[in-house]
Amino acid sequence: MPFSVNKPSISGKNLPISTNNPGSTHNLAFLSQILKQFLHAKGKSALSGVSKTDIDGVRVFRDPYGCPKQPLLYQSGIIIMLQGTKRLYVDNREIEYKKGDYIVFGVPLPAQCAATLDDDDCILGLVIDIPASLLVELSQWRDDKAKNSPAPIFTVSQQSLDANITDATRRLLQALTHSNSAKALGAGFVREIVYYILNGPAGHVLCGLTDNGHYARIAQALRTIHDEYSSVLNVDSLAASANMSVSGFHRAFRDVVMDSPVQYIKKFRLSKARELIALGYRVGDAAEAVGYNSLSQFSREFKRYYQFTPVQDRQSAH
Repeated sequence: MPFSVNKPSISGKNLPISTNNPGSTHNLAFLSQILKQFLHAKGKSALSGVSKTDIDGVRVFRDPYGCPKQPLLYQSGIIIMLQGTKRLYVDNREIEYKKGDYIVFGVPLPAQCAATLDDDDCILGLVIDIPASLLVELSQWRDDKAKNSPAPIFTVSQQSLDANITDATRRLLQALTHSNSAKALGAGFVREIVYYILNGPAGHVLCGLTDNGHYARIAQALRTIHDEYSSVLNVDSLAASANMSVSGFHRAFRDVVMDSPVQYIKKFRLSKARELIALGYRVGDAAEAVGYNSLSQFSREFKRYYQFTPVQDRQSAH
């Protein structure tokens, strides 16, 4: 069946996207149905978690249960919510993003998340990574209003889907249902979505990464942490690499991720260790792989953060 950019039929009816109210129940049901058709075609109708697609950097997520508040490491990028509601808790902030919303993370952020189905049969949506090269390229094409927006302070922005992003998301989802179309056209739809976000109310969160201000310098320090988390990380060295004083680095770091450098490094290491445990690593091997020299210290900090021990986590995963 050839891929068509025309609006597909669902249950024998043509359901066009409404540009008057892009976040309407009608539009969201339409987008959700396309994503469910994709999951069904891939044999993943019962998916509980995140799954890659044929478009690089685009993943789908489905959660049939929801969850209470628990630690989660958010990666930088875009999340588009089609069903359900999630709440992000970081420091003293609570950010809700629900169906019809998108949320942008400029940098990876350790936080806590709770998820509810509301009236939907599951939580459903898309995760889109943003290549640094694409961000740099598209930043030069921002309109004057977007260019004059204030520099970012916090690294997260939640917004409602507009007509342009909704329509580009529809075409991306349609492409996903056909592997060749996804591979040939998918990158273009990602490019379109990123462009519209850069020119929208959340654009400053991403464009700040391409400047030379404190926000971009902290983002570079975070990339160093992510690349070298298994090594000894010294806050003084991170500050020097960012060309900032140690006190200034601490203040800017907390402004961006709402946490201290030491706590961020700890939470990132624990998150990576949990990923390794889920892959089958023994607890001691996972601790060593993320930079812990003391297994007892690792176990204490893991339990304090997740409210269960790494041994219990490994037993539940296998």
